[in-house]
Amino acid sequence: MNKKAVSLILLSTLSGSITTACSDNADVKTQTPQSELTTEPKPELKIAATDSKEGSIIQTDSNTEDKAVVMSSDENVLGIKQAKTFQAIYASTCMQYLLKLDELRGNLKALPKFPTAQASQLLAGETGSAWPVPADTGSYILAIPDNKNLCAIYAKELDAQLANQQFTEVYSEPPSPFIATQIDNTTKPVGGGVKTTLSYSWSAPDTQRKMLFMLTIDDSATTDVKAMYTASIMSE
Repeated sequence: MNKKAVSLILLSTLSGSITTACSDNADVKTQTPQSELTTEPKPELKIAATDSKEGSIIQTDSNTEDKAVVMSSDENVLGIKQAKTFQAIYASTCMQYLLKLDELRGNLKALPKFPTAQASQLLAGETGSAWPVPADTGSYILAIPDNKNLCAIYAKELDAQLANQQFTEVYSEPPSPFIATQIDNTTKPVGGGVKTTLSYSWSAPDTQRKMLFMLTIDDSATTDVKAMYTASIMSE
């Protein structure tokens, strides 16, 4: 999914709605990826497209002509596909439904999900729900806490450099009338590897709250979740 497609999703979803959403919920805290998630729910089920006028719940368009670095090895080609899939899942769930998470929960209600304890582990102790989203490029997880305007997508494998590049291209330059501000761009050693956090807030004129988009990547050998996208509503 290219930058133009992502911007169209955001613009159609958020324009005209952010002012209402800004008055709804209290502050939220974005979570960090949790390790030691070892048990997969059975059976796994790919979240399928729906007939909704708003389009698919999950859209993983592998044919988009993104501005990607040309690479020759199979491993690097897979890395590009994983980054695109991760972004596509994020755009068609957390971004598209950020201001209407109850609708997203309803769309997913009949699908298999992780046990409550595993969902809580992913959400750093918060209660909520989590669904497996297997794809051709790997395994992904969608998690939504209860009673918070926050949505998260986890990837078990992801190329850190490509994910960072893609995230920056999309979220550093939002569609009008939104204004982007970089909130975080940090790295720190962890578990023999490096943990990277990159985030941008988006604000619109005459609103008191902002949208926060965050990418966290942990390439240490001790984690079972390599990357996490979150989308949330935050106070100014």
